[in-house]
Amino acid sequence: MYRVLLPIDADEARASAQAEAVLDLPRSADEVRVDVLYVYEEIDAPADEAGSSYIDEINANIEDLQGLPDTADLVTDLFADAGVESTIHDVAGDPASAILELAGEFDVDTIVLGARRRSPVGKVLFGSVTQAVILDSDRPVTVVPV
Repeated sequence: MYRVLLPIDADEARASAQAEAVLDLPRSADEVRVDVLYVYEEIDAPADEAGSSYIDEINANIEDLQGLPDTADLVTDLFADAGVESTIHDVAGDPASAILELAGEFDVDTIVLGARRRSPVGKVLFGSVTQAVILDSDRPVTVVPV
């Protein structure tokens, strides 16, 4: 079984492109399993002692407060239509750290990230999450331009 980690955000074009890249893998649908990951970024704001407990409470409940983006259903529907098994995971924390941690925990074979198209100068740098995952991952990372 070839296992793929597909971290998504709320950008539908990016999520669709990532899903299509997975569906284009040279394997049959029953040989691929996709772990779709959405990371809620925790709120990190300076606060006095009273405000700190309020922010801690928000972070503890951030998954319930925000809910999953529509892109989670979008990609899982695409996979279901193609006969590819997928599971949605959601965690709170730093996106790059969460991606790398879960890639190891799930022992995925590859990570498929989406990245905005950039100007010729901007192509030198990826976004901060993409760059951190590429540099720190111990497994293959595919970056899909959107």
